[in-house]
Amino acid sequence: MTVSQLTSRDNPLFKAIRRVASGSRGESKQLVAAEGIRVLEEVRRAGCAIEAVLFSEHFGSTLREKYLLDDWILKGVRAYRTAESLFKWASSVQTPQGAVALVRVPELSLDQVVPARNALIVYACGIQDPGNLGTLIRAAAAAGASLVCTTKGTVSARNPKAIRSSAGAFFHLPLVEHLEVSDFKTYCDSHSIRPYRTDARKGVLYTEAELNSACAIMLGNEAGGMAEEEFSGFPAIRIPMAEGAESLNVAMAGTVILFEALRQRTAPGASPV
Repeated sequence: MTVSQLTSRDNPLFKAIRRVASGSRGESKQLVAAEGIRVLEEVRRAGCAIEAVLFSEHFGSTLREKYLLDDWILKGVRAYRTAESLFKWASSVQTPQGAVALVRVPELSLDQVVPARNALIVYACGIQDPGNLGTLIRAAAAAGASLVCTTKGTVSARNPKAIRSSAGAFFHLPLVEHLEVSDFKTYCDSHSIRPYRTDARKGVLYTEAELNSACAIMLGNEAGGMAEEEFSGFPAIRIPMAEGAESLNVAMAGTVILFEALRQRTAPGASPV
């Protein structure tokens, strides 16, 4: 397979990349824009299908870049080279790393996901910052979570910044987006998964919660937390903080709790409760 040269931003691939990155309704919801060396390496590791890849004229000068480029060519991926200035126009980051791919990631519904044994699930409820959501996805993968879900009011996990902040973990975890709280509760009830909502002030200390068995960690909006009327029926857990501290960043709080779940599950002699 040969690499094609693109010389005009009017080329359909440039426009497709920008539409996908912006979440345009006119573009396939099955595609995401993956950008950056680490993220593209995770795409390869996950075995995801790449529709096309665009890279700058100097890409391939390092061993990591050359390995990616050789892999794309070997697999017959549609590969296109372009000038640095044109690549920067197509890129969604301030300091591009020289390559962006359109990757096919089918959307999932909850009924397509069979819970893992002793499931650990993250449910993002109204998180607005894609960096926070991506960091949570990264922490979820590192802590051994088996599923990430989001509510309708949460920023899309397919946002390019969320994907970059996940360091490519987005491509390794099943994700179900825009999920109603009632449907999530039904899913948990039907599979004996205990959901916990996080609260800055109320609830059981997170170290005393039973995170050793199948459970879900529900994390709320950065500013408003979790709406009392919608989430009051779920048991609350909290992280103790020093006097005067208002709250933790949602991604940080989620990471703390997820790794407590991992600690409980990997402690000597640990077994599901």
